[in-house]
Amino acid sequence: MTLPPASSAPPLDLSNEDLYPIREVSRLTGVNSVTLRAWERRYGLLVPHRTPSGHRLYSMADIERVRSVMSWIDRGVAVSKVASIIDRQVKPAAVSEPVTEVGVAAAAIVTAADLQSWQTRLIEAVNAFDLRSLDLIYGQVQGDYPMSVMFDDVLLPVWKRFLDSDEGSGLSGQWAFLDAYLRGRLFQRLSYRRPGYPSVMFAGLPGPQKELEMLVAAAFIAAAEVDVVYLPAVPSISELTDMAQRCGCDALALYGGRTIEDDLLKSLRRMEQALECPVAVVGALCEVQPAELLRAGMVLLGEPAEGLSAKMRLLLAGRLEE
Repeated sequence: MTLPPASSAPPLDLSNEDLYPIREVSRLTGVNSVTLRAWERRYGLLVPHRTPSGHRLYSMADIERVRSVMSWIDRGVAVSKVASIIDRQVKPAAVSEPVTEVGVAAAAIVTAADLQSWQTRLIEAVNAFDLRSLDLIYGQVQGDYPMSVMFDDVLLPVWKRFLDSDEGSGLSGQWAFLDAYLRGRLFQRLSYRRPGYPSVMFAGLPGPQKELEMLVAAAFIAAAEVDVVYLPAVPSISELTDMAQRCGCDALALYGGRTIEDDLLKSLRRMEQALECPVAVVGALCEVQPAELLRAGMVLLGEPAEGLSAKMRLLLAGRLEE
């Protein structure tokens, strides 16, 4: 596939100081002004700045919040419940976090300015389709920061901004370039097999999933010192049950990003009863349908984040409930 020239999607502005009127927010996000005002009044999802004359102004953080709201609604969450989910995921602007990933020996202090600088460099490399610079940035971020910061605060925010850009609508040459590069690096990371390590089969549940988000989740699982058998999609629940039994995996992890139907929940329950290994769910589905998944016998590991590796270790040791 031939990528369009870099000019097909403009460089993205990361400035958090700029404020945007409601019409511009509507243009950038695709959410009309009436809906934005309703989200503010009825659900408290947005708290825009106000001019002396009462006009609403939105920061880039507000725009990202609108996109996050849209993402959760697309996954099947009622708008009235979105605020509680998003607010549980809010991260501080500056964090001090010890580096624990294999191969990184020092502690790293992460500041908002550092993260913005890395994001800006990454955007410049992608806009220029500069593979060498992209490779250098990836290697430097991987070496300097823990995996949670690398993905959650540098790589994925930029990937999502290109995906959501109004010009590219997720189809720009820049997004395709970055998406292919990151998927390639993660496939490479998952390809290593280590004798004596436990094995986790990881599969995507039926329905549309973003493969990069799945691969990031698989990388967090692999960081628990396990070998990951990666399946981008479930062939069928019965087939997956047979595959898990044949490969003798120590755990089966399923990735879900949106609401699933009752019939699938019943199939998951039957699968959990048929397998000797634990069956866990990773992804936004843990926030969307937690009670239903627990009734189906699933173990909820949450979204790919800092704690996923630790939860997987506990699950494999039989101590997750402690």
